[in-house]
Amino acid sequence: MTIDLEAANKVLEQIDRDELAQLGCDLTSIPSPTGQEKAIGEFILNWYQANGLKAVRQDVEFDRPNAVGIVKGDGTGLSLGFNGHTDTSFTGTAEDARMVANMEPESELKGKIINGKVQGLGISNMKGGVAAFMMAGKALKKSGIKLKGDVILAAVVGEISRTPIGPWQTKEYRGEGAGTRHLLTHGMHSDYAVVADGSDLNIVWTQTGVVQVKIQTFGKAEAAWGSNRSTHPMEKMNAIVKMTKIIDAVERWGAGFEEKYVYNSPTGPLYPKVNIGGIEGGAPYRPNYFPGVCTIYVDVRMPPQVRPVTIKYELENALNSLGLEYDMEIYKSLLGHEGKNVEPLVKSAEEVYQHLFKEKIKPEAPDRASIWTDTNVYNELGIPAIKIGPRGRRIGPRNEEIEIDVMVKAAQIYSLMALDICRRERP
Repeated sequence: MTIDLEAANKVLEQIDRDELAQLGCDLTSIPSPTGQEKAIGEFILNWYQANGLKAVRQDVEFDRPNAVGIVKGDGTGLSLGFNGHTDTSFTGTAEDARMVANMEPESELKGKIINGKVQGLGISNMKGGVAAFMMAGKALKKSGIKLKGDVILAAVVGEISRTPIGPWQTKEYRGEGAGTRHLLTHGMHSDYAVVADGSDLNIVWTQTGVVQVKIQTFGKAEAAWGSNRSTHPMEKMNAIVKMTKIIDAVERWGAGFEEKYVYNSPTGPLYPKVNIGGIEGGAPYRPNYFPGVCTIYVDVRMPPQVRPVTIKYELENALNSLGLEYDMEIYKSLLGHEGKNVEPLVKSAEEVYQHLFKEKIKPEAPDRASIWTDTNVYNELGIPAIKIGPRGRRIGPRNEEIEIDVMVKAAQIYSLMALDICRRERP
């Protein structure tokens, strides 16, 4: 690829730093926890229309719209999709107290611009990235440069890691690919895709999969008072005490799993992870009884070569050796993927980055690359995809910030990659 300097400069001139900062601030000021993305989706759709882009509303389910904007090409060339999620890591409400101690006031979570940064809940993960590709789309449209292929700007619902289980079955718990899977199974395919999730503007195209496991132990729901440990041993009567042995076995298995299944991807290693993320047991209002049921919830992040059945087999082997009664159920299984046929897209990103910043693009660090993002959904469905996006940092238990200049850099990358890919004729 040779950068068309005249066209590139014409597009870059349309990226307004202050406008981009305010857009990020506006997006952040609209609460959008998983399952409640209607308001932000409609804001984005209206923004697309106001700026001359074709706006497409995809209702993933009631009051959960994917907001898609399209910069139309003439139909003869390659298309490029940009993807970012509108739901946030935390809800911004009192519900977060289940996971977060010493929460900051909700008033601090609204979008605001301070000292060259945008602050607020969700600006780093990942409304800064969404604002950046929205601005890139506007710049392409405003430049008047003719494209051969479409640029698809998809602000999707439901990417945050939330899974329906037990009583938690509403749309507020349907995340991790819900919006992008709907996007791609309802017509919004492109030849290539860039996921704008945070990567410090580094590049990666391999992501881990996810398996989530529910494990239960059982005791006898009888009064504990008056009993003798010799006739009523806790490891038989008390499901919580039984579970401590299960937890120990899961931890020992997890340590081995994390060492055994490191995956060497083209941009560096991916690290597996096993985490016991939830526990339920007994009755807080009746602790005088032996608890009859105790449950843990385990999250496993697995590289592309590992299958859910492998995890089930290994975990069962680890638990069977304990001689305890238990029940195990896998309730989520998403495969990890290494992108195939991504070379033209990677080369475009490398050359655009070199042109803009006079240095080579870096691979994303292994600890940050070893996650699940919507990149996996594209690669699973055969659309070559990479992840490259702006990232900020956490400045409170829930609050985030991102540098405006980093958002500008992302918008510049996206606009020039689209200018490159979408001016190529279809082979």
